[in-house]
Amino acid sequence: MTATPRPWLDRIEPYRPGRHADSLDGSMASNESPLGASPQVVTAVTAAMTRAAHYPDPLADGLRARLAQLHRVHPEQILVGNGSDELIYLLALAFLAGGGHAVCADPPYRIDEISTAVVNARLTKVPLRDWTHDLPAMARIEADLAYVVNPHNPTGTMCPPAAIAEFVAGCRAGLVVVDEAYIDFADDPEQASAMWLAREGRAVVLRTFSKVHGLAGLRVGYLVGPVEVLDVLRKIRAPFSVSSVAQAAACAALDDDAHRREVRAHTLAHRDQVGDLFRAAGFAVVPSQANFVLVETPGPAEDGLVTHLGEDGISVRPGSALGAPGTVRVSTPTTTGLQMLRDSLERWSHPNTLALSTHR
Repeated sequence: MTATPRPWLDRIEPYRPGRHADSLDGSMASNESPLGASPQVVTAVTAAMTRAAHYPDPLADGLRARLAQLHRVHPEQILVGNGSDELIYLLALAFLAGGGHAVCADPPYRIDEISTAVVNARLTKVPLRDWTHDLPAMARIEADLAYVVNPHNPTGTMCPPAAIAEFVAGCRAGLVVVDEAYIDFADDPEQASAMWLAREGRAVVLRTFSKVHGLAGLRVGYLVGPVEVLDVLRKIRAPFSVSSVAQAAACAALDDDAHRREVRAHTLAHRDQVGDLFRAAGFAVVPSQANFVLVETPGPAEDGLVTHLGEDGISVRPGSALGAPGTVRVSTPTTTGLQMLRDSLERWSHPNTLALSTHR
């Protein structure tokens, strides 16, 4: 090999996904839907396979039309991508490459961090305050892009809509990107969303079909924002990045709103019970508006808890892999998974486990 990788790539720590357990019920590391996709998706995917020899619609016009109606925007304000991660990379290429600067929370969503490093841009990470974005501190930093993951990953905390609006109006960033991958699990998703700012062309909002719709394996996300931003992104995107199967699945998922409501209700109820189980075992839990909870693990308890749960067939995500050492992130499980977790925590015993404050 004679080609030399760009030297700045050496500083990138590769993304390491959550590990699946031997059973789906025990898999609580990747924030996947515990109820899976709508049955209508299976039918749509099967039908779409008959057209597999043909290239997909490059801009997913059918899906964009559905989303435009849902969010009350013009279709030209929507760009569909191969998961929201592709769209984050496109934003980095368009607005950070060649010496750009981004600002985000610390810990960040890892793809925001990695994509910034890939284009050799600078990233300022602002520490969380009480487990939540410190928006006033972020607003003082001059940057090309500001990433606000709301609800935040990996903490599950949420900034109120008024604070987001104030940040967009007063921050020194050229463009604010609000990542709403987990918005469906907020107490009041419609009220909490920044979609109205995207509708007015004042910010970019990212959404995904991976969470509440259960399509993580098909990779469909979308971006809503100013037309002038999308015009740039369309120039540099791969023309057929979202397969016809994925497009059909996303449309079918939108058709089954009853399934979406069922997933949301299951997630909120089980999220509360997961938090209660860990509190009963002596841990503090960060209040969550996502489909997971972040558990505080003092001292060496992080590794011990991950190992203990793993021995009982449960995989969770160590906070040290997410930029939040001293914690463990646990995805909302199936009902069977919840019982597995209950049984495992009843057997938990660690001398350094003490209930902590839920704030730092």
